[in-house]
Amino acid sequence: MQLVISGLSKTYSGGVRALDNVSMTIPTGMFGLLGPNGAGKSTLMRTLATLQDADSGTAKLGDLDVLKNKTEVRKLLGYLPQEFGVYPRTSAVTLLRHLATLKGVGTSSKERNEIVEALLARVNLFDVRNKAVSTYSGGMRQRFGIAQALLGDPRLLIVDEPTAGLDPGERNRFYNLLSEVGESVIVILSTHIVEDVKQLCSQMAIIHRGKLQFAGSPSEAEKTLAGRVWTRTMAKSELTFLKDMNILSTKLIEGRPVVRVLEDHAPSPQFDATEPNLEDVFFSHIQ
Repeated sequence: MQLVISGLSKTYSGGVRALDNVSMTIPTGMFGLLGPNGAGKSTLMRTLATLQDADSGTAKLGDLDVLKNKTEVRKLLGYLPQEFGVYPRTSAVTLLRHLATLKGVGTSSKERNEIVEALLARVNLFDVRNKAVSTYSGGMRQRFGIAQALLGDPRLLIVDEPTAGLDPGERNRFYNLLSEVGESVIVILSTHIVEDVKQLCSQMAIIHRGKLQFAGSPSEAEKTLAGRVWTRTMAKSELTFLKDMNILSTKLIEGRPVVRVLEDHAPSPQFDATEPNLEDVFFSHIQ
């Protein structure tokens, strides 16, 4: 199964064009959607999650029209928004049972309970299943969010900015869980964190100001800048001389700026050729 998006556009009141004729094909597996804040990622995710309408265009999950057959799509959909609320003082197992009932999971309460407990074990929350979700840490809440998104064995899983605010250990656990899920379903990972896409996704796209800038694999993305990225370590006082260069990024390493620029030829003898990375590609499309 694959998700085929064609000519999707959305303009909000006030004239903000959040999506501008976006077209792409998303296969089974992990698919990364990169873009800065305000790029249109969440608008695309909410549209595919049947939470809002597009102005024009189509989206088809196999033979199913996502925009017209919302009820049928929701039977195949799992969604983890960037932020989600929980009932206070309600335990994880109770809340997940409630959500499973609403989604029509299981043919009996016994079967439903077995599914819920298996999901909590899968996301490593079984030992704390009787604690209120509102007391969970950020990483634990995100794992609970994935558990509710996996109810009903979805064929399309959408996760919006899932690792924002997580510590490195929680991010790694989340990576492993998403990779496992992505082996058999379409998983769309919307993020502005380049590392997430590099580690997890075999296919990706970059969106900026509502427009699709790139679609392909991370390695293909890096090849588009081959032989054109140059780097130099310099003193802070020298940065003022770079105003005419196409600067990709400037980072402090051991207190000294390391500058990466995008040019067809070395800007000066002090610059060294370097292999492009996915972050270079990202910055080259959003400048």
